[in-house]
Amino acid sequence: MRRKTGVLIFTHGSRVKAGNDLMLALVEKLRRRYHTELIEPCFMELGRPPIPVAIKKLVRQGCTHIFGYALFLVPGSHLKEDIPFIFEQTLKKHPGVTWEISPPMMVDTMMVVLVAIHIVDALY
Repeated sequence: MRRKTGVLIFTHGSRVKAGNDLMLALVEKLRRRYHTELIEPCFMELGRPPIPVAIKKLVRQGCTHIFGYALFLVPGSHLKEDIPFIFEQTLKKHPGVTWEISPPMMVDTMMVVLVAIHIVDALY
């Protein structure tokens, strides 16, 4: 059987609605870019939908693997402990559904490029 992957884009969430709205808009742009509804936004706290709701939505759509993309800059207890626990607990009732979580964004070599783009004008 071929694996069907769903993607969760998740962040901590914010008390500021505009911050959460930026994340939701990012996911809409990604859905349009990749022509799929199998990309779901979600929040660990302080935003809707929460991670378990988004996982269940992808499973209902037939996903057998969940790739969680962490919009977290650095490794911390949320990314190392809390979020894996949420994934495990949510997927207990869905045997056979596998999952993985991306590393934090700071380990990506493209972060240097992104930051450089944003600071170049300040330097020159």
